[in-house]
Amino acid sequence: MARARGRVDRTAETRVDKTVETRAAGHPAASSWTAPEARGAFGGFIGPKNLFELVRTSAPWLVDGSHPAHGPDLVPLEGRAVEHQGGSRGWWRILLSDGSHPEATRAPTPSAISDYFALCCAAHFASAATFVPTDVDAKIRHALWLDQQDDDELERMLGFALRLGEWDVSPVSARLVRHAEHAPVSGHDGERLSVLGGALIGACARGMDARAAEIHAAMEAELEREARAFLDAARAKDGELAALLLAAALTHNAGDVGQSLGGKHAAVVPEALRKDLLDLARERHDRHAGAYALAAELYRRILAPEGHRNYPLRETKCLRKHPSLLYPVPPLVDDWGAMVATTPWLDTAERAAVVAALVDGLRRVPGQTAYQRALAGFSLSWPAGLWSRELAQHLGTRTRKELEGHELRKAVETPRRSFEASLRKRVRTVLDS
Repeated sequence: MARARGRVDRTAETRVDKTVETRAAGHPAASSWTAPEARGAFGGFIGPKNLFELVRTSAPWLVDGSHPAHGPDLVPLEGRAVEHQGGSRGWWRILLSDGSHPEATRAPTPSAISDYFALCCAAHFASAATFVPTDVDAKIRHALWLDQQDDDELERMLGFALRLGEWDVSPVSARLVRHAEHAPVSGHDGERLSVLGGALIGACARGMDARAAEIHAAMEAELEREARAFLDAARAKDGELAALLLAAALTHNAGDVGQSLGGKHAAVVPEALRKDLLDLARERHDRHAGAYALAAELYRRILAPEGHRNYPLRETKCLRKHPSLLYPVPPLVDDWGAMVATTPWLDTAERAAVVAALVDGLRRVPGQTAYQRALAGFSLSWPAGLWSRELAQHLGTRTRKELEGHELRKAVETPRRSFEASLRKRVRTVLDS
């Protein structure tokens, strides 16, 4: 079989390890606490313990037993992680199974690479919809697939990738979009597609033609599933808002496929396999009834300023205290703002910190409407609204001044019904055109 080994850029891994070191420096017990592993501890990549630490700091409720969905089924795995996903909660069980994590080493064995791959997938799926996702995309999209030189271990990785659809990520995401009878669609589906893209690279690099065809078919089936859900919403009476949220997911997911198969690492994949999967949102209007092109147009004209990374909220660490605080798909976030105002997980000073971050985000990201709606939901649910004396005493002068601004105040005081009615009209205009 043909062998191929790609040169891997470790820059992102260095950034992640630096992040762990930075968090260690800011840890309450910094005098006695240090990052568990040196930088690039696993073959030049972030060490397994450091990776786990990133998940723990981003979503502590996953590992301390406080998540409402935590139950007796979350028992440690027996055996290797790459061979046992544990069903719908496989990602969670892999994270919690320290005995299944590979040891940090500068020269990992083929079996260690496979288990490290499984851990990276689990960590990424656990954190992708949190405020601070792990930065392991490059590894699961191509690096580890090209690093794996053992056929048996590669087969284990391929089987693992094909079973990722069994994972239920609802405990770690508020961004699953449901419409009618369709299964939920979310950005996690794009993460799975990008892993499958890596699997396609790995299979083609080793001459595993049958596996490559199987993986290609799985990717095509997922893309078609998402397209059907979007088109049904677009055609449905009063389906405009569902179509908009699905458009965000489809555009993100098509981009993930492009990130996986659009670069130099995918040169080993025959053009015949790649051509049906790439450029769906830009050039391939003939594929999937044009769903991805239409979704991309909706995204460009309505959602582009909203983004999906929420950098302004990343440093507001109180939002990591409980899974109920996870951010939903913008711009329909009135309920999230109301929850921030009423949740028992935050005190007044912490609520004010969230308000300040939202106002700061509006300043930094022109065209944002989601943060306006979050503030609107908060204002309706907090006694005396955003301009209460109790809240103001925890806000900086600049934030208070900006809250008093005419344009922001007007946006915040716009009723939710009016905002959503206007949004529906904008969506329908794009769909009908």
